[in-house]
Amino acid sequence: MEPKSVQQFLNSYGVKMIIVAFLAILLLIPSFLIREIIQERMTLSEKVKNELYAQWGSKQVVAGPVLNVPFSVDKPGSDNKVSPEQHGVAHFLPATLNMDGTLYPETRKRGIYTVVVYEGKLRLKGSFAPPDVSLLDLQNARYNWSAAYFTLGISDMRGIKNLPELIINGSKYPVEPGVADTDLFPSGITIKYSSFDLKQPLNFGIELVLNGSEDLSVEALGKTSEVTLRSDWAHPGFTGGFLPVNRQVSAKGFTAGWQVTHLNRNFPQQWADRKYNTHDAKLGVELLIPVDHYQKSMRSVKYAILFIALNFIVFLFIELKSHMRIHPFQYALVAFALLIFYALLTSIGEQIGFNLAYLISAVAVTLLISWYAFTILRNTGMAVWVILLQTGLYLFLFTILQLQDYALLTGSIGMFVILALIMRASNRIKWYHEE
Repeated sequence: MEPKSVQQFLNSYGVKMIIVAFLAILLLIPSFLIREIIQERMTLSEKVKNELYAQWGSKQVVAGPVLNVPFSVDKPGSDNKVSPEQHGVAHFLPATLNMDGTLYPETRKRGIYTVVVYEGKLRLKGSFAPPDVSLLDLQNARYNWSAAYFTLGISDMRGIKNLPELIINGSKYPVEPGVADTDLFPSGITIKYSSFDLKQPLNFGIELVLNGSEDLSVEALGKTSEVTLRSDWAHPGFTGGFLPVNRQVSAKGFTAGWQVTHLNRNFPQQWADRKYNTHDAKLGVELLIPVDHYQKSMRSVKYAILFIALNFIVFLFIELKSHMRIHPFQYALVAFALLIFYALLTSIGEQIGFNLAYLISAVAVTLLISWYAFTILRNTGMAVWVILLQTGLYLFLFTILQLQDYALLTGSIGMFVILALIMRASNRIKWYHEE
């Protein structure tokens, strides 16, 4: 092939499109690197949050109280001999459990990171029915009633800010740190006293003041459990296996109430040792920080290929209409400017929040690309079209990022409309020279 023919081949728009398409795919690699940077910042944010939580008090889970009775039983051995006795603990859950809690939240900052913590004032009351050991699957068991004790599960003991006392039938009993057995709870408090009259119903009450972070959960261990939580935090998220039966959420805070019965759980009111796990009976509330700029930045970078592809298509159309040549290196510079948007969005968003950071980053990149397009084309009309393209794309992306339930639907319809406009514009271009 002669040099002149080679030059004509390389300058053909077909080859140019192939080069530009390959360049667009190649430039996706930096977008993945930007995702890694955002993920790294998210990881660092979580690390700082966990450090603050450890100093204040982590997510709290309150469970109980539970009545525990030690027992021993002889197991028949071989040749009708009696093997050494085995020891265990029988657990009895309350017949009724009512908890009323108020959370007093506040935000804490370390550097650029913000977390929400709370002080919770909880009042628990309820009753125990006399223990019915006939419902336990234990043969020839001997129960040590004088060694019975109550346990109350608290996930982070560092958060306890008062000296709680368990009130049983009007009498106060001091609590001891730690749980006497870990069958149900890994940590908490224990109430030991030999004068419990377990032949009559036991009415109990206890008040707790707990420091915690983000989340407070309660295990619904009563045969009937009623839980009420309130706070002046305006952005709650309800967690666990049960949703509140009634809730009121406003700018002044929230109030939520739960009602759970033993039929809603997968364990009975009494059993021995570690036969059942109560953690699936949790319910509670999470104090949400409504704007997470890292998550929105991560969602936005997923649209990098759309921005690069549409800009490249528009610049190709400009070349075809104006018969001006744009070098592939200049295409690459435009793509890098588009990618810089996501770095600006993440870094500025850490300082001033997502929405304002988005506006600043979008305006900066739009002006940069428009100015560059004008220096290449020397055509004010074409530069205006580039400004309109960038403005429309950033408004489209911002709309999608603000939506939750309808983000996919809006994005799909928007891309369909964009494709239709590109098809319509392509019909006005003479793709082949007439002989």
